[in-house]
Amino acid sequence: MEELTQTRISIGIHAVVAIMIGWVSVQVAAASRTLFAGILGIVILLVIGYLIEKITGKKGIKWWFGNGAIIYLLVWLVSWVYFFNAALV
Repeated sequence: MEELTQTRISIGIHAVVAIMIGWVSVQVAAASRTLFAGILGIVILLVIGYLIEKITGKKGIKWWFGNGAIIYLLVWLVSWVYFFNAALV
């Protein structure tokens, strides 16, 4: 049961942060360069991974990649596309 709770915490935090960073990425890309927005998103992913490791204990890179990094990247991409298209309207 503890494992399931830690997985849910990791996925939830990664998803919420990815939505926020999706919006920030659109703002940063409009103000400067798109490459900087991408680098910012990757740096935030690594910081969140470090914080999740502290919260849930050391689970390993494979656990974090499956229960956080993939979710973050997908949600970040979807939210970036959504916010980008919303800004065009």
